Amino acid sequence: MTAAGETSAARRRNASGESTRTMLMEVAERLFATRGIQAVTLREIQEAAQQSNTSVIRYHFGSRDNLIRALIAYRQNQLGPVRRELLAQIRSDGREGDPRAIVWLVVRPMADSVRAGEMYVPFLARLSENPRARRELWPENVVDDWTEDKLEGLIEATMQDLPATIRRGRVFQLYIGVINVLAESARSKRELSDVQLHNFVDGWVGMLTAPVSYETRRCIGESSDDPGHTS
Repeated sequence: MTAAGETSAARRRNASGESTRTMLMEVAERLFATRGIQAVTLREIQEAAQQSNTSVIRYHFGSRDNLIRALIAYRQNQLGPVRRELLAQIRSDGREGDPRAIVWLVVRPMADSVRAGEMYVPFLARLSENPRARRELWPENVVDDWTEDKLEGLIEATMQDLPATIRRGRVFQLYIGVINVLAESARSKRELSDVQLHNFVDGWVGMLTAPVSYETRRCIGESSDDPGHTS
């Protein structure tokens, strides 16, 4: 075989390997999303992907945890460009301090993913059921110029007049609210209409910007508890 032929054959093998890798991640995503992260075995993923090689997942990912990390990186790297484009438009319009614009920045990419038939959002909802697992399995620097901390910083910047403890708690409430509402839509295959989606966004904006009650401020003064903290 000539050098050119060997290069062409190598490219085909690489393309086939990448196709198998992507297919395994998407099959795993669907199973994790519908049944739970801990309820699915590697054997079940292999069989659902119609792969006869019992070592195919370990060959491509090395371990179950690395499969999950690869899946997260795969999807986050798809969501990143969408969010960057939305953020650029928000800044161009001078709306970076607008709570609704920032909430939409969180919601829109996830809603588009659900409408595309992907199961990443319900997978995230399953992952959030165990915060420790989420911390341990989330890959570092999945998108160099877009991190979750940056997103949370944008949300918190719209609530600068609120105590830091309240801001952190409301960011957590927003994240959990968004992924669970959209996850239920994905699992049930009942697509949210534009009216329903915008109504949810109205509610999330109201939650973020609601005044802090006297009772809550009193509790903050009496306790070091963080309403956004999870063990």
